[in-house]
Amino acid sequence: MSLPPACSATSTSKLSDSVYELYNPGVESVLDVVFFHGLQSSHTSVPHLSTWISSGSHKEVWPQTWIPQEFPGARILSVEYDASISTSPTHGRLDLYLTAESLMHNLIFAKVGQHPWRPVILVGHSYGGLVIKQLCVQAHFSESLHRSDKQIARFLNSVTGIFFYGTPHHGSSSFFTPNGTKLKDASPLLDYVKLLCADAGRLHEYFDALRVNYKWSIAGVGESRPTTFILDAESQNAVAVSREMIVVEASARYGDFTVEPEDHISLCQPKSRTSNTYIRLTSFLQRLQSNKENRRIPDNLQTVPKMAMSLHSHLLVEVQNILREGPAAVALCGMGGVGKTTLAKLLFNELCAEYEYTCFVSRCSDMKNTKEIEDKVYSSMHHLGKQLTQGVEKWKPTDLRQKILLLVLDDMDNGSHVAFLQDIVSKNDCANSRYIVTSRNRDILNSLDSCVFDVKFLNPKSSTKLFMSYAFPYPTEPRPSLKEWVRKIVKKCDGLPLTLEVIGTYLKTKVSDSIWIQCFQALDEAENVVSLDEKLWAKLRVSYDRLGSQEKNMFLDAASFFSNSTWNLREAKACWRVLYGKEDLRWQTLVDLSLVYNVKEENSIQMHAQLRSLGIRLASGWGTGGRCRTWTPKNVPSEFNSSNYNERIAEGQFYSNDPGSSSTGMATHIEEVIALRHERSMLLDPRDIGQMKKLQYLDSDELMLNEVGGKLPKNVTLLRLSGDVNNLHDLVDRGLARSLAVLDLTGVDLHPTCFPTTVTCFPTTVSDFQNLEVMKLTFCHFEGLPEAFGQLPRLRHLTFSWCERLRSLPEAFGGLSRLQSLELDGCLTLKALSEGFGNLHQLQTLKINGSDISELPESFGNLSQLQTLTIYGSDISKLPESFGNLSQLKTLTISGSDISKLPESFGNLS
Repeated sequence: MSLPPACSATSTSKLSDSVYELYNPGVESVLDVVFFHGLQSSHTSVPHLSTWISSGSHKEVWPQTWIPQEFPGARILSVEYDASISTSPTHGRLDLYLTAESLMHNLIFAKVGQHPWRPVILVGHSYGGLVIKQLCVQAHFSESLHRSDKQIARFLNSVTGIFFYGTPHHGSSSFFTPNGTKLKDASPLLDYVKLLCADAGRLHEYFDALRVNYKWSIAGVGESRPTTFILDAESQNAVAVSREMIVVEASARYGDFTVEPEDHISLCQPKSRTSNTYIRLTSFLQRLQSNKENRRIPDNLQTVPKMAMSLHSHLLVEVQNILREGPAAVALCGMGGVGKTTLAKLLFNELCAEYEYTCFVSRCSDMKNTKEIEDKVYSSMHHLGKQLTQGVEKWKPTDLRQKILLLVLDDMDNGSHVAFLQDIVSKNDCANSRYIVTSRNRDILNSLDSCVFDVKFLNPKSSTKLFMSYAFPYPTEPRPSLKEWVRKIVKKCDGLPLTLEVIGTYLKTKVSDSIWIQCFQALDEAENVVSLDEKLWAKLRVSYDRLGSQEKNMFLDAASFFSNSTWNLREAKACWRVLYGKEDLRWQTLVDLSLVYNVKEENSIQMHAQLRSLGIRLASGWGTGGRCRTWTPKNVPSEFNSSNYNERIAEGQFYSNDPGSSSTGMATHIEEVIALRHERSMLLDPRDIGQMKKLQYLDSDELMLNEVGGKLPKNVTLLRLSGDVNNLHDLVDRGLARSLAVLDLTGVDLHPTCFPTTVTCFPTTVSDFQNLEVMKLTFCHFEGLPEAFGQLPRLRHLTFSWCERLRSLPEAFGGLSRLQSLELDGCLTLKALSEGFGNLHQLQTLKINGSDISELPESFGNLSQLQTLTIYGSDISKLPESFGNLSQLKTLTISGSDISKLPESFGNLS
């Protein structure tokens, strides 16, 4: 009841006895779509393919070629089973029950429905729809009888929808017994498709009950035209010709159903992608894929690089078997860039569904002490795929006791990390928990009670496959003249995935043979470096060296200052707009070249650890003979940590302007500093800061503004000062406001009744901050803001945190025409928002937490772009009538208020 015999040269991968893979996305799939064929008139056909061949001029298996282009993250499968309408010694002898029983085991073996975050959609044609229903019903009964069979339970919970092509839910016509002629060697399967068959009726009743219970979505199409078929009749040399409706609308109608101008066979043979029978299915897939409730994706599912699954599939299976059968911990060992983290992420994604508690901690090597990594583990802990809401301070060491835990610690590099993991294992005390760690240091891993697994380089075939995926994305192919250079360059990358990705991405748009030759020569020169890490950096540097000067500076800023900090991409871009211009375009260049990861603007900058190491080394003058451009507690020159520091300052050794002085080199060193992350352990004072003539970024938790303000270079774009901050005037009066794009001032809250020395007023010339985009003020003691505050033309993000004396915002506050987010946190004496507040037409996010505001202004409804509004612990008793005009509002949270009635317009919030 499908198609006549058809041959196909289509390439498929057989996953089990009955399941064929038509398409694999090459990465962690987000959706499984499984196709079930109908009854067959021949034993020689390949129904898992021939059923789904398009009827247009270009014959192709459309689930294999069309659907992946619209759903590139979906895995497409097709199943084959005995569905012959006539019997022989080898065919037509399995009934519906045995077919479903066999398919269930084969689908589970192919990992269908074994990951709860990956939805499964089943598509059946004709009898294949009955097979789907029998499969689900038997799985339910089997799971009910054998509750320990988690695989079957996972399958049922993963199914989100079923699409039926002409399925006879209530039987079909006398199609296979035309004019009373009995079919030769008729299969017992035909009994299941008889009109008003009692077994089919009961099956539909059971299935429909499951549909309600599991909340499956149902859709389908039916034919409106008769079908012509020629069959072998029982009489010798006789044939039976039939032309009639096979499955009438009354039998096929179920769920979201439409009738199409097709016959029974062409129903699943769309001519093109504009055919309604195809559009109906893809719309169904799109609706289910976009439904977050059905997708059930965990919050901490890890993002993996393109093609990672296909390249590491054999390693994945090997390590999974070790974890399931061997020790509780697996340690992945190998040099940087070899793929340890990628493999750990793949393992986490595959295994997390089996564990109650899960946690993935990246870059442990960046964490300073055990307390920091402990806080990171507890703050990143997820329960059943959702992040725990309790804060770190509420965790106790015993909270994870006897909990089934999957914990990944990436890039361990010292003994304290080992001790921390051993402590977690001891406190968890659960035999079913599993731990995955990665490290470059085998000595550290040998101290663990774990199976150490060496992650090796990619073989030549896999290396070429990975490189080609970046340099020549499908369907492009290299010109004949480049093929030899592809082979040579791949060989020079030594099987390191990171190098293959970075070099392949760099060469993606390069069409000139000379550029490929130069790239090969640069990689060849890097072979002369002895150290493995430095050899890798030298090869990665090939891509960096070909950046423009501004993009190079942005990369160095990102690697040496912004990455692994509290600063996010939005704040970095604000600085780069002032310093380099075209910040979005330049950043996209770094993303496109795989030098940085593509992150949201509110998130911190991320990059591969080896690329970050390369950037830090380059920022320190590696390979150039230059000076260190970024000072942090880890790399501040030793002269600033020596015991005789004060004496040497007194002798003027650091600051002499005499060219002949021996101190000239040190002064030049200071003048080259572009970024400074200052902490208490660094022996620097305002006089040192004043020598940094090129300083652009100053992040300090110790310096006082009144001491530093007059000495800061005038091109500082980012400034964070924490401590005794008490004067803003210097920044304006001495010309320091011209370049400033990000300003973060934090006082010290010593005691609720003991106010620290902190910012007490704003200068009336605050409008001179013409480039300021981000302002954060914490523990400041001004009571109001000058009217000029509303004249900051570029201010986009503003935070007042625990500014307890702030009583009001000026009327001119509404003049902040570009303000997108405003946070008023702990402004306990703030009594009102002015009517001018409604002029903030670009405001998208507003958070008010703890204030004395009793009502919102009537102009509040003019905030036409407001999407998120959060109000906690305020005395607001009513909302303005204009509230219903907030047409873009998507998220509203009001807690701890005295609101007793909502305005009439509230119903307008669509």
